[in-house]
Amino acid sequence: MKPKHPYATVAVWCVVFFALVPSMCAQEATAPSHTGVPQDWSQRQIVFSRDALVMHPDAIYREPRVLHQAMQRWQAPNSDVFRGADPLPSSAGNSGHQRDWNVALGGRLAPNMFPAKFSFDPGAPPDCVNDYVVFGLATAGVTGGRTNFIAFNNLYAGSLPAGLCGAAPTVLFAYNISTSGVGKIVTSPILSEDGKKIAFVESLGTSAVFHVLTWTAGQGTIAAAAAPTMTSLTFSPTANSTTSSPWIDYSNDIVYLGSDKGQVYKITGAFKGTPTLAGAPWPVTVSNNFHLTAPVLDAVRGVLMVGSANGTLYRINTSTGALSTLVVGKSGATSPGIVAPPMVDITNGTTFVVSANDGTSAVLVEADTATMTVLSKARIGRGSSGGTALNLFQPAFSNQYFNNPSSGNIRLCGTGAADTTPWQYSFGFTGRTLNTTVSFSQQLLTSTLSRCTAWTEFFNPNVNGGTDFFFFGLTQDCTAPGTGFPGGCVVARSSNITITKVKMNGGPSGIVIDNYSTAAQASSIYMMAGRLNTAYKFTQNGLN
Repeated sequence: MKPKHPYATVAVWCVVFFALVPSMCAQEATAPSHTGVPQDWSQRQIVFSRDALVMHPDAIYREPRVLHQAMQRWQAPNSDVFRGADPLPSSAGNSGHQRDWNVALGGRLAPNMFPAKFSFDPGAPPDCVNDYVVFGLATAGVTGGRTNFIAFNNLYAGSLPAGLCGAAPTVLFAYNISTSGVGKIVTSPILSEDGKKIAFVESLGTSAVFHVLTWTAGQGTIAAAAAPTMTSLTFSPTANSTTSSPWIDYSNDIVYLGSDKGQVYKITGAFKGTPTLAGAPWPVTVSNNFHLTAPVLDAVRGVLMVGSANGTLYRINTSTGALSTLVVGKSGATSPGIVAPPMVDITNGTTFVVSANDGTSAVLVEADTATMTVLSKARIGRGSSGGTALNLFQPAFSNQYFNNPSSGNIRLCGTGAADTTPWQYSFGFTGRTLNTTVSFSQQLLTSTLSRCTAWTEFFNPNVNGGTDFFFFGLTQDCTAPGTGFPGGCVVARSSNITITKVKMNGGPSGIVIDNYSTAAQASSIYMMAGRLNTAYKFTQNGLN
């Protein structure tokens, strides 16, 4: 990728370099623990732009998700940073039709939740032993029997061609995390920066427990789960937590998460200490008895952004607990809720949310994070305003947005203007402000029953001279290659063109993405099927 503004790029790389210098010096003095790259549900919720980042260099110190993405998107010429340096001289441009893997499990991810992927070293070749992906399953486990928390390594496996890590993945660990007969994982897990610990929520029906697991390689199998080593904290004693995945503030070792009762909790000592509930003003009651999205932290402004099923966007001051609101969906109407976590641009001071019904149509709203005022509202079809219950999920920003918003765009699913068929919409920007006039729209299916899943973007510089991939799914009635599945598919698009799609029963869960290595089978996406107890790895370029 060749930046348009070389001086700005130099400045950003200076920021990145000096962000790394203190840790490099500290290695000599204190030999801190290893830091890898967690890639979970939260990675794509934080966005930024290169020019604005120069004005907010502290964002790289405060928010590792910015540093990880900056290294991936703005690699210097011939740099191996976040590249997965090539152990084999091969060409990603010729790797389109490869056969990857899938593994049948004893359960599946809850709808619109994500696995988590850990990359051991962003400056080294993809690692068959230390890189792993973990799935938390929405089913009760049994020690010695069914697992509900399972991880795989040897990820870069497959045939035609043979993968870097062989023909198939290996079970790294498999646990039963249920502390009662009904305990399940129905939200997305998060990872420590060294990958040695994994945090998640166990839902017990009438209460919720925050767990931090320290895993050991080789424990358990798919058919015979081991008992885990966990530190546990009941954070919501009277309400479940089924829609609000935990958010980790790595700099301060703090987790924020919500309950189905509409309260947001703060837990200190998440990975590096003893998990402890923070006192007043926490928990903060956001929307009484309405489900919440996962919170997203704007580390520059010290605020949490969280959406509610009542259609309102909330901002919480993390120091005082003070609450600010912005009504997006029409409360009391059919499906007005903000059900996907906010997308937060911490350099331009903006927040993006989607509602299927503001009383007139489905909308994509851009708000000013500091003032909680609407900067722009783009209409994305009828949505649920016609009385049909449906939800719409998070968009994805193009790679060019991260260079300069005015040169980029945002893409997402809405519906037809007069029906509930799934449509793709794309909007550009003027400065930091979303344009309300659509730059591109296209009907994806003629089915009024099929729904879109969330979108995920990844720029791969090694595919056809640089390809900006957008991945998402359709839940049914999708014509795609593959056999044995009654509708549903995973779709890969670049710009306004569908590159390829493949059948998947019920469409995919949330999708996480790993490398842009040219090593065989080492540039992939990971997910589970919506209506099948099967985990999948697909090659980015080919979805095979």
